[in-house]
Amino acid sequence: MTNKPRRMFQQVIDDYARLEPEGGDTWNPLHREVELEHRVELLRRLAAGLRAAAVETESLKILDVGCGNGRSTRMYLELGFDPEQLMGVDVRSGALRTARHMHAGIQFLLDEGDGWPLSEGAVPWVSLCTVFSSVRDAEDRRELADRIRRIVPPGGHLFFWDRTHALDFAGGDVLVPSDWFEGFAPVWESPAVVAGYAAHGTTEASDVPTHRATLLRRC
Repeated sequence: MTNKPRRMFQQVIDDYARLEPEGGDTWNPLHREVELEHRVELLRRLAAGLRAAAVETESLKILDVGCGNGRSTRMYLELGFDPEQLMGVDVRSGALRTARHMHAGIQFLLDEGDGWPLSEGAVPWVSLCTVFSSVRDAEDRRELADRIRRIVPPGGHLFFWDRTHALDFAGGDVLVPSDWFEGFAPVWESPAVVAGYAAHGTTEASDVPTHRATLLRRC
């Protein structure tokens, strides 16, 4: 296996060591009103995406890619999923220690750059929340997309939630899921204006979307 995924992961590790040092909880909605607004909008669209997919939730296996400290993974518990249905994967070992401490019943995996211990077509629902906006290189994003494509079976789904543009440290480009996820068809899309966030290229809040949820189905 090439070392390209490792370079991607190192960039994310380095950037997030600054944004959320080990043991920190930078995006805790208790302390930051903007993050409370963000989580509310995400939860609303995750519920809508699951309804649009019309999947059997009782047995659905879910992988949350780029789960960090597990907050986006635990959101599925609020929608009635059991911990045994959930897995999270991240490249930051410190964040995963926090995730495991918060909910030992959920399986959290450390990605060290050599792939995920999941068989082809094993995960019918993958969740990707504010991940691509932090990854700088287009080829690295494609490598991550290829991994997701391998584990999602035909008829499976990808729930993609992110800002409309990458963060400045990741290039600031427009994020379009279809650019990376060949073999997936769009099912549903919902733009969001998250209160407290400014749209890309602006400094003040407006009615211009700041985030977007996209549901894709594997062909």
